[in-house]
Amino acid sequence: MKFNAIEYSPGTDQGLQIFPLRSFQVLSWWIAENNIPVNKANRQFDNISIIEIATGSYVKEACYAIKLNRLVFYGDWITESALVKLLLLLWVTTAVVVIFVERFLLNKKIKTSEAHSQHLRDANRLLYNKSLKFEYLACTDPLTRIRNRHTVTEWLEEIIIQTRANNIPFSMIFIDLDYFKSVNDTYGHNFGDEVLIKFTTTVETLIRRSDVFVRWGGEEFVIFCPETNMKNTVEIAERIRETIMIKKWEFDKDFHLTCSLGIAELVDETSEDLIKRADLALLKAKKMGRNRTEISWEHHLK
Repeated sequence: MKFNAIEYSPGTDQGLQIFPLRSFQVLSWWIAENNIPVNKANRQFDNISIIEIATGSYVKEACYAIKLNRLVFYGDWITESALVKLLLLLWVTTAVVVIFVERFLLNKKIKTSEAHSQHLRDANRLLYNKSLKFEYLACTDPLTRIRNRHTVTEWLEEIIIQTRANNIPFSMIFIDLDYFKSVNDTYGHNFGDEVLIKFTTTVETLIRRSDVFVRWGGEEFVIFCPETNMKNTVEIAERIRETIMIKKWEFDKDFHLTCSLGIAELVDETSEDLIKRADLALLKAKKMGRNRTEISWEHHLK
């Protein structure tokens, strides 16, 4: 910091003192201490950051009082009153501009939100129509009276295309009944069929009308969840798992059943990759001890 200074005797009650900038000098100690060349030792007022008022260099030690009534800057371009008016005008203008800009951005955001809402309504209507078409064409599993895997292929491809095109979440749950082979071996296949029927009936009370419940084969089931992100899908899966775990079965009060579940949410992938990831999550749940829900976080299969 270059010290531009002036030393003078202020006296007492001498009124306003005027100091032209040309009367200031760069302090010699600063020039010597910083080894400043002569061509750079002149006054400089283009970037003043501090104004300091203090006693002089050779003042005897004592108690002094400096009273500064006011400090006024005089410029060649603008007066003090004009500067104040200009600053007020700038503040008012800035406030008006900010208000108009905020209003413009808010209106734009509202229009964008309305357009997005309309887009979602159109997408929902399209998905609903696709679901109606699926309901009409779908066949059911003869035992459980829910859909079978062969009837969802076309619907799944179409709804995934629509889901990705409209940037809508889509998830699925892969379910496997734990140790179901031992159920058939212990109680017989008729008993096992009754368990499958009661299981599907119970699950249907726990899912939403928009969810598609499919018997994938044997004791494996799949639930497709349109317009559902990972968080909500996990809640559905855990509700199913906990309900099955504590359920008292009408045909045998001492019979207990658990299930393992794997979850995957659609990313930039095919339906086959989505199903494969959910299946791998299910396998992990079974390896981790069964009666648990595992999530596939991988976005791509390696």
